[in-house]
Amino acid sequence: MNSQGVAKVPFGPTTAAAIVLALMICTLVAYFVTAALTIAVGQLLMLGDWITAGVRPSRHIQIFAAMTGAAASGFAGVWVARVVCDFAFAAYLPRAVFYALAVLAVAGLGKIWHAGSLSESGVLLSQLVATVVAAFIWFWPDRSPVTIGNGIVDSD
Repeated sequence: MNSQGVAKVPFGPTTAAAIVLALMICTLVAYFVTAALTIAVGQLLMLGDWITAGVRPSRHIQIFAAMTGAAASGFAGVWVARVVCDFAFAAYLPRAVFYALAVLAVAGLGKIWHAGSLSESGVLLSQLVATVVAAFIWFWPDRSPVTIGNGIVDSD
């Protein structure tokens, strides 16, 4: 494709206010995807209970399933946020999003103290740890491994 005569300008925010807006959108996307997946996993557990005609697995299996679902939803939420940010914003700062997600996760540690039981605390902790680990994996590098591997953007 010939790009001769076509002005090339970066797509996405270029001012400080626009970069802050991109940061807010990235963190909100991570939060909403995490919440939606957490609700979906809860519905799957209820569906499993309905399919097995009320035969309930042991409490340890239920806790493990809840922790796994919470961790998976935290990880998936951050991954979707990274993909949205890479495709929608060309000039955002990935490490700033990592710091924002890490601060939000640390702020979420207060919920553990107010949890009703030890198992609920474990589920919350697994989601927070997965969110911080996923944020480190997906937002610490300057460019996403997803977009570099697919040739969407050039590597730096």
